[in-house]
Amino acid sequence: MVPVSAPSRVSSAAGAPEVDAGPALKSAVARLVELQNEDGSWEGEMVWCPMLTAQYVLLHHILERPLKPARRRRVLRSFEHTRLEGGSWGLHEHSEPHLFVTALVYVAARLVGVEPEDPLVAPARRFLREEGVLGIPSWGKFWLALLNLYEWRGLNPVLPELWSLPRWMAVHPSKWYCHTRLIYMAMAVVYAQRFQARLTPLTLAVREELFPQGYANVDFPAGRKCLRDADLYAKPTVWLRAAYGVARLVERFHGRRLRSRCADAIVERIRWELRSSSHTSISPVSGLLNILALWLRDPDDPDCRKALARLDDWIWEDEEVGTRVTGARSASWDTGFALQALATAPESDGSQDALLRGADFLRRQQIRSSFRGFREAFRVDPKGGWCFAGGWHGWPVSDCTAEAALGVIATHGQDANASEVGDAVQFMLRGQNRDGGFGSYETKRPMIGLEWLNPAEMFGDSMTEHSYVECTGSCLAALAACRQRVPRITEREVARAISRADVWLRREQQRDGSWRGVWGVQFIYGTLFGIRGLVAAGASLDDPAVHSGCRWLLDHQRDDGGWGEHHSGCLTGRYVAHEESQVIQTAWAVIALLEAADSDWAAISRGVRFLVESQEASGAWPRQDMVGVFFRTALLDYVLYRQYFPLHALGLYEQRRQRRCG
Repeated sequence: MVPVSAPSRVSSAAGAPEVDAGPALKSAVARLVELQNEDGSWEGEMVWCPMLTAQYVLLHHILERPLKPARRRRVLRSFEHTRLEGGSWGLHEHSEPHLFVTALVYVAARLVGVEPEDPLVAPARRFLREEGVLGIPSWGKFWLALLNLYEWRGLNPVLPELWSLPRWMAVHPSKWYCHTRLIYMAMAVVYAQRFQARLTPLTLAVREELFPQGYANVDFPAGRKCLRDADLYAKPTVWLRAAYGVARLVERFHGRRLRSRCADAIVERIRWELRSSSHTSISPVSGLLNILALWLRDPDDPDCRKALARLDDWIWEDEEVGTRVTGARSASWDTGFALQALATAPESDGSQDALLRGADFLRRQQIRSSFRGFREAFRVDPKGGWCFAGGWHGWPVSDCTAEAALGVIATHGQDANASEVGDAVQFMLRGQNRDGGFGSYETKRPMIGLEWLNPAEMFGDSMTEHSYVECTGSCLAALAACRQRVPRITEREVARAISRADVWLRREQQRDGSWRGVWGVQFIYGTLFGIRGLVAAGASLDDPAVHSGCRWLLDHQRDDGGWGEHHSGCLTGRYVAHEESQVIQTAWAVIALLEAADSDWAAISRGVRFLVESQEASGAWPRQDMVGVFFRTALLDYVLYRQYFPLHALGLYEQRRQRRCG
């Protein structure tokens, strides 16, 4: 989609016919209940890109564990499904071609037997030759080196010794954002071994396909500085380049005994990570590397075998789209939002059994006890939290906990278990930063920002935890609900946390009234949670910050009543209007206006009319552009967003409409 200029404010002075959203709401409820799983959960696929599926194939090649024929066929089907128009692959379906993703998919396809002139990969081969594989980002160089398709001397060192630095140092890996530190933790162990897969006639052929000038003629040391600009979110800073220079000196003169001790210590941390996450790891990005780190030491390692057996937990698979490895599972996240949406519908719509089953599922997913050794593993106490996926994942998140708690409270109200709610409150409080905002997995640890040290050239804002509008808004709503619905939880620290978070949200509001989100696209998403948080903290209906946020939303409503923001703005930090209204973003805007009790009923009605008229006969809404995002560049399609967010908007609208009529 091509971004267009921001739409002008559509005046509602003339009014708009009130919408009877009851039939659409009933149909949406029936559809969502139909999508509930047998265990009471809801979960939609989180669609990203084929990078992880390619790495899944590459790992199996390195381990010499060939894919079964049916899995191979479906993997290739997913590669075919995710190709961009020109035959290459990108970070997401709207992406420009990426050398990193295209190279990994090309190699993966070749290693499972696809011929170089096959229509699936022939255009990608031409793209790789035109762009030059030497410019692939560092993560791509790392995987190619493992496959014996690149030389380790062409990478900047990933030093195990970095983990032996004093913990008080700002650059110690324990200060890094959890996903980043776990990826580089495993990479350090693998790098220390400089392993390369066995050469075969096939890999020798792929070498020449990737480097048509001849593999022996490639200047791999020069490749350390060679990066394709179009793949980068930000080029390596002068400080990072200096750090690489120091790392090369350490690599040249390091002591073997120290390296061995450092690598041994990291391996034990990897084991702890696997055992505390049911051998899945925080994500498949680090999980695949964790398997490799253990396998290189002992192919029969028990933790390695268990982790291999759990790889399928990250897989979505069907005949139509094929096999794909997702970046995250989202059962607790989706179920929390689904329950809140269903709770807005009348009981007569038949959702009560679904609500009870969903709440029961969530209660089973709460982490009920602390993990032994969490401090030594650089973790916060997970007790009381909910994970994005389920309790098995072992990595609770502040806003996942908040939305799950809100889902349980929406179902059970005053009957919610006080002990469980109290544990959830304590976990959320452990996620509040010194500035008053809330982090995601943990609090911000370094006193200074570390983005200047970010080695993941394709992603941004990935080095440290921050305070996030979404996490803060969710936690404020949950803390307020817990205090209101379960009166026994009235600790002074909760009131203080709410007050501090309220101050932070007001400080983060843009001059135009909006908030910038991080995990969704982008200002509409952030403004939903900014408004929600302030309202939960007790802001009055005429509060200037809430009024300004609502005014910003109303100013960006489109002629058809909907809202639409283009994802390209995530790269620049500016609002970019979409060329067409988006169902999910319209639902976000309507929910925010209704929760703020905004007085522009005509504008709200127009938004609801857009949702009603966009609904399909099945009660579902159509797929449009991706609206999830992480690290600024990675767009995500949360499949169930287009079901429960519009339902939630319609439910809130009908509640208010009935009050107006009554």
